[in-house]
Amino acid sequence: MKKYIGARELAARWGVTERRIRLMCQEGRIEGAVKLGWSWSIPADVPKPFDGRHMRVYKNSFVRLGSIDIDRLNSLRDIDRLKDLAARPGALDGILGDLLLLGIRMDGGSAGREGIMSAWAMSPARGMSYADSLKASAFRSILLRSPWMHHEASVRGLLSLHSSFTQGVDDIGGLSFRSGFVVEEGRDDALRVDLQMETFMMQFDREWRNVHPVFRAVLLFAGLVHMKPFDSDCCTFAVLASCALLMSEGLLPPKMDAENLNELNATLALAVRKGLYEDLARMFERCIIASYDSLKERR
Repeated sequence: MKKYIGARELAARWGVTERRIRLMCQEGRIEGAVKLGWSWSIPADVPKPFDGRHMRVYKNSFVRLGSIDIDRLNSLRDIDRLKDLAARPGALDGILGDLLLLGIRMDGGSAGREGIMSAWAMSPARGMSYADSLKASAFRSILLRSPWMHHEASVRGLLSLHSSFTQGVDDIGGLSFRSGFVVEEGRDDALRVDLQMETFMMQFDREWRNVHPVFRAVLLFAGLVHMKPFDSDCCTFAVLASCALLMSEGLLPPKMDAENLNELNATLALAVRKGLYEDLARMFERCIIASYDSLKERR
């Protein structure tokens, strides 16, 4: 039989005031709490939620996803077809090369498409360092394996993906977030990167688990670009993580390149600053459909 306790007992356990517990119950932040008359009945094993100050920027009321043509996207989803394409040598290299180039440009890098393709052909990459060549190869390899993989929506899953991306370049550093703050230290909204990432991924898994993969990819991409959780290549990794999510769900990644950079930056600004994800979601939708159209043209 499940045990229940009152607000006073829980307040003593968590080291907060009874009034704070009652307020959290009213806000729906304590799972399973039920009001009986003037008192609250709370499951004895309820987990302590994160500080609301940390969660508020990700509350669903502040995230407006808008609408996309889900029926059309679902008609394109085909994990078996995507596995076939990923296994076919060079079939997706054009799309993946443009995406990698976009991420590099977002990070302020200058590597060119010729260098990327040379790295993927296992030949000396002109204009690219050895470390950048390794990361370019890892970028392609991770995405081509994604149709066979489940990418865990958690801090552990994200760090594991980042470790694979940096393997051979920064094996130790790839397993942790950068030190410091998401925004400037000293401001009221300053928050440590590790805490922000833990909060974000918890929300991502709990609140956005059942939304369409395109929306999940958009939320993950914007969150990673905004928080910049690693010491380098944060935007490139954001592209990688969001596309890996799409491909693991049977969808092609969006057909984007450096020419989309201005539009992408504008839609990202709306998403990050105002929680308006409509334009970013529609951009992803349009570019995913363009990926399918480009493959039809090639055939």
